[in-house]
Amino acid sequence: MVVALLSALLQGQAALTLPEAWDAALRGRGVARSAAAGVAAASGGLRLAGQVPNPSLLLSSTGAVPRAHVILGQPLSWLVTRGSDRSAARAALEGAQADSTATIAQLGAEVHRAFYGLLARDARRRLLGEQQAVADSLVRIARRRYEAGDISQFELEQVELESRLQGQLLAAEEVEVDVARAQLARVIGWPEPRVPPRAGSLDDGLANATGPDPGQEIPMVLVAKADSSQSASSLQSTRQAWIPVPSLEVGIEWNDSTEPGQTFAVLGVIIPVPLWNQGGAQVAEAQARAEASAAAVIEARLAARQQLEVAQVRLSGTAARAIVARDSLVPAAARLRGRALAAYRAGETGLVPVLEAVRRERDIQLAEVDALVSFQDAVAALHELLGEAP
Repeated sequence: MVVALLSALLQGQAALTLPEAWDAALRGRGVARSAAAGVAAASGGLRLAGQVPNPSLLLSSTGAVPRAHVILGQPLSWLVTRGSDRSAARAALEGAQADSTATIAQLGAEVHRAFYGLLARDARRRLLGEQQAVADSLVRIARRRYEAGDISQFELEQVELESRLQGQLLAAEEVEVDVARAQLARVIGWPEPRVPPRAGSLDDGLANATGPDPGQEIPMVLVAKADSSQSASSLQSTRQAWIPVPSLEVGIEWNDSTEPGQTFAVLGVIIPVPLWNQGGAQVAEAQARAEASAAAVIEARLAARQQLEVAQVRLSGTAARAIVARDSLVPAAARLRGRALAAYRAGETGLVPVLEAVRRERDIQLAEVDALVSFQDAVAALHELLGEAP
């Protein structure tokens, strides 16, 4: 599917969207398969915890009569620990599922950042290209004014230097675009060296940025709760394992020369005798693990609350700054640069105000890109914390 999508994109039928990049990452990266394997292993552990242990078969021949023996032994201790073992395995499965969710969300945040990181580099290159055009236009104006005797050679050389510096910035950004493109290709596991053009905007989601639902439990808390539940069930199983449940033995004996042709039934039990130890050390160890896991749940909830608050603050703050930059600062800087250029063409002002206006517009435009990147990074961080994919 990825190869077919690549062919369609290269033919100009579509540009790469974030959902398509995410779909490519799910297929091209091994993270999703690794996470699924962890859940499958835990699921196998749950089935294993519910299995009845196989019996043992003893075949023997002795010199004493009766000489032939067949004994089938079946342990029964699993009857008292099976419920606790299954509860522990079920908690392990829940933990594996929560951990898988967190792993996939981490990949989603990586894709989100790489995708919008490349969009940001594209935007910076476009803005610097536009600024290069403005600088070149200023050079042409300055040359006409110099030829007309309106400005000095020093002023002309200042404008030409500014244009060359702008060209250096644009050349450096071209390199960064290639680096960001390679980064996105690696993150999504793209099957070709170069990813196609992107479809998206840095202000995606800016108009309706919202925080998490109150009381929502996130994967890090779910993992801690599952670990605590597993430890508690393991403690219960450890305690129950020391109940002296007998093992059952049934069989037959034959080949007794004193009673030829006779077969004798055998029925017996093997009772464990807790003579040397009674499991106190094992129980103490399991109880310590259970207490540590329960304490970890408290810490996980506190950490989750703090991280959610920070994520909400970052999301709101970066969204507000990005909106101001996009809707207020950038248009104002463009108007000031236009007025400065018009005044310079008319000979109403000198070079310094024009250069200042051009540089200020460039700085504000690049700051807008940085603000939007910070917003998208905050979105990615929140989704990763909540265990949500793009």
